[in-house]
Amino acid sequence: MSRWSERLWQAFLRFDRRHGGAEPPPRVQVFLARHPVAAGVVFGVLLGGLVGWALAAFHDPARLLRVVAVGLCGGLFIWLVCRVERRRQAHYVRAGGFRWDAPRPLVRDEDALPVWLEGLLWLSHWTVCLVLLWLVGRLRNPPFTWVQCAVYAGFIVVGGWAVHLVKERRRRRGG
Repeated sequence: MSRWSERLWQAFLRFDRRHGGAEPPPRVQVFLARHPVAAGVVFGVLLGGLVGWALAAFHDPARLLRVVAVGLCGGLFIWLVCRVERRRQAHYVRAGGFRWDAPRPLVRDEDALPVWLEGLLWLSHWTVCLVLLWLVGRLRNPPFTWVQCAVYAGFIVVGGWAVHLVKERRRRRGG
């Protein structure tokens, strides 16, 4: 490994440790790191199928070729991410393993919503964003399609959820 790439790898590991990377990974993460080719193929096929469906590309050979290229690029990207994750996990195992803390007792958060209600809230937020984006999209020429509005609404809901998680972590840390 070159000197430059070794510095980059060490910087990544410092960043990873600072943000909880030395904690034991979930079983799904270990599985995906052990099977990068399968993860890449599954993701590439799903991504290609969804993009092909969204673009109605199954009857147009030129669009279909683009969809295959998108699926292939997505699959290769996920394969690469899984390979990096596999190397990261191997580094922590070689360096003495992950920090295996004693299991903490399950503390029930009285403010936490039941899972079914949380899912219903996500769905309702997504639906409201979908309709609002569709209404705003009517002002454009050409207007947004329902599929575009659905994807953008998904980005908005997931982005809001990520911001909420960051705020919750900061609140729990006390600063």
